[in-house]
Amino acid sequence: MKIHPNSSPAIQSNPTTTSGAASAGGARRADKAESAKAPAARAIDPGATKTEISTQAREFAQAKSVAGSAPDVREQKVAELKARIAAGKYEVNAQAIADRMVDEHSTSGIG
Repeated sequence: MKIHPNSSPAIQSNPTTTSGAASAGGARRADKAESAKAPAARAIDPGATKTEISTQAREFAQAKSVAGSAPDVREQKVAELKARIAAGKYEVNAQAIADRMVDEHSTSGIG
């Protein structure tokens, strides 16, 4: 069966109307033209922008500031330990270290 482009009277083109594809393309062009105008029409006033910071964010910023200003090494503690080691007064409790190592290992999930 052969189908000829203008064989059906219902498919005849009318010069006063447009096909669906042509009208959709025209609508797309109109939308693009409107969207090109839209940014200029919707200018944002910088003074109208409002920003709010939550209480939790403020507390986090304050904690970060305090932590950042703290020294990385507790110099007083290090000096005290050095002095005890040098004087021979630093005693190692082997049992306490072994207990702590076992506790750490059992709670770490390894083995």
